[in-house]
Amino acid sequence: MIIRSVLVLGFLLAASKAAFASDANFVHLHAPTKEVRNKLASMIHIDSIVEDSVYSVVSDDDLATLKKNVPDLLVETHGIDFKQTKGADPTDLEFPKGDEAFHTYQEVIKELNQHAAKHTDMVELFELGKTVEGNSIPGIKIGRKDHGNAFIPAIFFVGAHHAREHLSTEVPMHLINYLLTEYGTNPRVTQLLDSRIIYFVPMLNVDGAMYDITGRKYKSWRKNRVKNSRTYGVDLNRNYGFGWGTGGSSRSESSDVYMGPQPFSEPETVAVKDFVETHPEIRVLLSFHTFSELILYPWGGKSEGIGGRDQAVFESMAQTMAKWNKYTPEQASDLYIASGDTCDWAYGEHNIFCFTFELSPKSMWNGGFYPGASSIEPTFRANIEPALYLIDKAGDPYSAIAPTLF
Repeated sequence: MIIRSVLVLGFLLAASKAAFASDANFVHLHAPTKEVRNKLASMIHIDSIVEDSVYSVVSDDDLATLKKNVPDLLVETHGIDFKQTKGADPTDLEFPKGDEAFHTYQEVIKELNQHAAKHTDMVELFELGKTVEGNSIPGIKIGRKDHGNAFIPAIFFVGAHHAREHLSTEVPMHLINYLLTEYGTNPRVTQLLDSRIIYFVPMLNVDGAMYDITGRKYKSWRKNRVKNSRTYGVDLNRNYGFGWGTGGSSRSESSDVYMGPQPFSEPETVAVKDFVETHPEIRVLLSFHTFSELILYPWGGKSEGIGGRDQAVFESMAQTMAKWNKYTPEQASDLYIASGDTCDWAYGEHNIFCFTFELSPKSMWNGGFYPGASSIEPTFRANIEPALYLIDKAGDPYSAIAPTLF
C-alpha cells in the first residue's frame, strides 16, 4: 500500500502524532529516488510515498535496522499506539469497540456456512488448507453445479495475506453476499454466475488476522504466526516462488518483509499454490490488500514490464477498472521492487492475469490499516464494477484489447 500525493509535511507529522500514542513506531524517511525506495523495501514495508519521503509504521526491530543501516535517511520517528477497548479480556478475539462490523475468523466461517445452507444449488464450501497454527483456511465456490465435466472458466479472489489489512477480508465477504443475493434477479450477475466458477478465500492469514485483534487491541501485525528462531512470522506476500528473494524482501526474521527461509516455506502460501495448480480453469486472480487505492499488476519484482500482448491486456484491464473505483493503475514495481509476491508467481508460473487491489483509504492519514467500520460499505461499493468486470474477463482476458492491435 502506497500513496502518491502532495501534502504539507507539517500536517502529516501533526496528524500522525495526534492519531497515535506509543507502542509501535512511526518513521519518516528521506527517499528521493526509486533506488532509495528499493533499498528501504528490503528492510521494511513502505506504507506511504509522498514526493521525496517515505512513511511507515515499523516494529522496534525494524526501527533498529533502519538506525543501523540508513541513519542518514531518518527524518523523524516516534512511538505510536493503536485503537483498543480498555478493560477487555486479553484473550478476546474481537475487534476494538466501534469496529465490530469487521468479520472475525469465526464470523467468516459462520457466514460462509449460512450461504452454503441457503444456496445449495450454487455454493460449495472448501478448505484451502491449514495455517501454521492448524486453523482451517475457509473457501467458498460459487457457480452452477450442473455443468458436468464441461470446462468453465474461473476467477480466484483472495483476501488478508497481511494480518492488519482487515478491510481486505470485508470486500470479498460483501462480494459473496452481493453475488448470491443478486443471482436470479439481476440479469448481469445471473449470466456471469451461470457461465463462470468463482472461488473466494476471504481470510488467508487467519492466525495473523486474529492475533492482530486479540484482546480487542490492534497491533499492526503483518505476517503469519510461524515461530522463527527468536521472532514470529513470515510475510506471506514475499514467500511465493517466482523471483523469490531477488529484492524488496528481507532475510532477517524480525523484518516485516521477511521472505521466509525458502520459497513456499509457509502452509498458507503452499495452500494457494496447491489450489491454483489443481484448478487450471482459473484465468484471473485478484488479491485484496490495503491501503492506497491502487490497481497493481506484474511485475513487482522486476523493473521491466512484461511486454507484448499481455502487457497491453494488463494495462487495458487496470485502466478500465480504475474508471470505476478511481484507483491508480500501475505496474507494481513502479513503486518499488517487491519480489516473491502472489501476482508475479500467478502470472510468471501459470499465466494467470493477476491483480493486486490496494483498497481504501488513500493514505495513513485517512485511517491507514485501521480506517474504521464506516469504510467497509463505500469500499465494497467502489469495487463491485471492477469485480464483475474481472469475473466476465475470466472467460477470455484477451478480449480486453482490440484484436486488431496485434
